[in-house]
Amino acid sequence: MFFYDVSNPDKLWIHLHGFATNVWGSKIEFARSYFKRTKAFSFYAMDMDYEKHTTTEILEVLEALVLGFSERFPHITLCGSSHGAYVAVNYVRFRRLGNVKDLFLLAPSFETLALIVKEVGEEKVKGWIEGREPLKLEEEGREIEIREDFALDILRNGYEIIEGDRVNFPEAPPVGVILVHGTRDEIVPVERSRLFASKVKLRKFLEVDDDHQLSESFGRVLTRLVRDGWL
Repeated sequence: MFFYDVSNPDKLWIHLHGFATNVWGSKIEFARSYFKRTKAFSFYAMDMDYEKHTTTEILEVLEALVLGFSERFPHITLCGSSHGAYVAVNYVRFRRLGNVKDLFLLAPSFETLALIVKEVGEEKVKGWIEGREPLKLEEEGREIEIREDFALDILRNGYEIIEGDRVNFPEAPPVGVILVHGTRDEIVPVERSRLFASKVKLRKFLEVDDDHQLSESFGRVLTRLVRDGWL
């Protein structure tokens, strides 16, 4: 399933949803409606099915999309929510940028593997970490099964962006980076975004009074950033 709305001939927004969601999320619904109305961006989003693919596979598909869209759109913004931001940041780290000019990160997971291990417990993930078995867990009210080589792929390719106090990202990024994180986030601590912002030169870092989903603030923040020329 995907959405592709052509509203602006020059600027395309590629939206990467979070780990256990899909294209029917509230952020995508708002962004599609807003961009159709204002024509600020054309818009693309697809179901990512992260648990069924390795991060490398996701990045390969995303690179094909970005390079193809770069032949049509001079300006591409990659927007990632939670684990989608993890993918977007790793795209900038390891893949051809094409016409990607901006990263818009929403409550980003900079250490997806570490967060999963912390949530489930080291003993329960041992076989999964070693690539011997899939991992079952409950996210967003549904049970998902993450394939057995998901963790190995992350470890072998160095996809964790924050490890301890180390930030694996250029101090001067090749694209503009805007980061938004809720101070009431109980899933991905806002302190990790603060650490990232202390090590990386961002275009803008916004802390908002909201939870992980940013359901109370996303529309207001997006509208203001586009209106004021940040995006």
